[in-house]
Amino acid sequence: MINIDKALEVLGLPPEFEAYNGQIQQRINRGYTVYENNDFSSGKNVITYTVEQRQSTELFGLYPLNYAAMMLYTGGFTLEGMTDKGYHLLQARKAVLHEPPSSRAGQLVHYVESNIYFNPDRVEFTYEPYETVVNGIADDMTNPIVRVQYKSRLLGKDATGKTVVKWTSRGTITPKKRFRRDEFLQLAGITEEQLVWNCRITYPIVPVKGETHITSVAMDIEQPTATSVKSTVYINGIDANTFDYKKLINSFGQTYGGYMQQYRLYNGPRSIETSINVYGSTLDIGQNPTQDSTLNLQAGGSNTYNATNRTLTYNPSLEDDAKLLAYMEFLPANGKNECAGKWLSLETGIETLY
Repeated sequence: MINIDKALEVLGLPPEFEAYNGQIQQRINRGYTVYENNDFSSGKNVITYTVEQRQSTELFGLYPLNYAAMMLYTGGFTLEGMTDKGYHLLQARKAVLHEPPSSRAGQLVHYVESNIYFNPDRVEFTYEPYETVVNGIADDMTNPIVRVQYKSRLLGKDATGKTVVKWTSRGTITPKKRFRRDEFLQLAGITEEQLVWNCRITYPIVPVKGETHITSVAMDIEQPTATSVKSTVYINGIDANTFDYKKLINSFGQTYGGYMQQYRLYNGPRSIETSINVYGSTLDIGQNPTQDSTLNLQAGGSNTYNATNRTLTYNPSLEDDAKLLAYMEFLPANGKNECAGKWLSLETGIETLY
C-alpha cells in the first residue's frame, strides 16, 4: 500500500520525487588509493608514488524519499531542478568563521561543494574530495590536499630484472607526503571534474511494491486546536494505525515488530521532575502508538507535564524557543532501526522536519 501524494506531503518533497520512490539496499563507494612505493633494489630506498582507482559495494539500507528530505531539511542542500545527470540537489561552497566554543574558533573554514542527482534507478552523491582543515588549521583551499587513501608497497626485481610488487600493506598508512590537488591530478592524469565524479557514492534504487515493502517513513504533527497537538506516523504515506505495517520488509530486508513514539520538549535546562536521558531535552513524554496522541498545551511559568489530563505546560519567557519534537523509532531489528520526526515551534507555530 502506498499513498505517494501523502508521503511526499509529509516529507516536504515536490511531485517530481514520485519517480524515485523505492528502496536503497546497498551503497557503491569509490575513490583513489595512492601507493607509496619503496624500492631498495639499487641499494638505497627510492620512493615513488602511483595512484589507482578503487570501488567497493556494501549493504546499506535507506529510502530515497527520506534521503531527499533529510538532505534538504537538515543537510543544507537546495533544490536545483532537473539536469542531464538527474534531479539536482546542491550544497554550495561556503566559508564559515568559527566561534567559541569551537576548537577552530577564529578560523575561516572553506567548506566544499556537494551534489546529489536523483534518477529512477540510482542516486549519485558527489563531493569535492578535499581536506578543509589540515593539522588543525583551516586550509585556504587555493590548492587543497586531496582526500585519498594511502598504502605502502615494497618493490623489487624478478629474475628477469623487471620491477614487481613484493608486498602491499593491508591497512592505510601515514605517508611521507600528502598530495595537493594540482600534483595529484598530474599524477593520476585526470581533470578535476573526473576526480570528483570518480569519487562519487552511488545508491542504486530498487523498485519495490508498497504491499510488501517500506518505501518511506514520516512523522506528522498537527494542531487540531490552538491549544493542542496530535502526531501521526506515516509508513508509505499511510497512517500506521490503519494497516498491518509489520508485514512490510524494510530496507535491511527485515520486518519490524513495532515502534516507540514520544514527544520531546526542548526549552532550556532539563526538568528536575524527570530522569536524565541522552536526548538533551527538557521533558520527554511517552506515547502509546495505538492510542490517541492528542496533547494539550498551555503557556505558563514552568516546563511541566500532567499525565492525568495529558497537558504540557511550557515557559515561553525563557531565552530558548520552546520546541516540541514528535518522534518515532522502529524497534531494533538486529541492530538496524529507523526513525522519523517533526518539529513544532510552540511560540511561532512553524513546523520543520527532524
